[in-house]
Amino acid sequence: MRKIIPLLGATLIQMVAGAALAQSSGEVDPAQGKAPPTARTTPAERSDARTERRATGREAARGPQMGEAQANPVTAPSKPRADRKAAASKRRAANATANKQGQFSRGGNTDAPERQTKP
Repeated sequence: MRKIIPLLGATLIQMVAGAALAQSSGEVDPAQGKAPPTARTTPAERSDARTERRATGREAARGPQMGEAQANPVTAPSKPRADRKAAASKRRAANATANKQGQFSRGGNTDAPERQTKP
């Protein structure tokens, strides 16, 4: 075991050194070192591209931003407080008369104390 570890270490060092020496000097072939030439853009082309970028940037700036929470939509317009109170009192009166006439069943749930039978 003691002989294997130094042997593995030596082979690892040789592998790393071989890879380091295989690298080139970093010089580029002049024929392939440059991008192919392109035509220069005219001021009109740059202006057109700028107006397109401005339009998309304006839309992005006015839209929802990162980290903003979406606002919950209003489901229904709220009514004035007086109207809600009048409607609630009307419902209460109708329920009270229905309860006095026995139209509501007591203990609609089977677990209600009124529905449970005594053993």
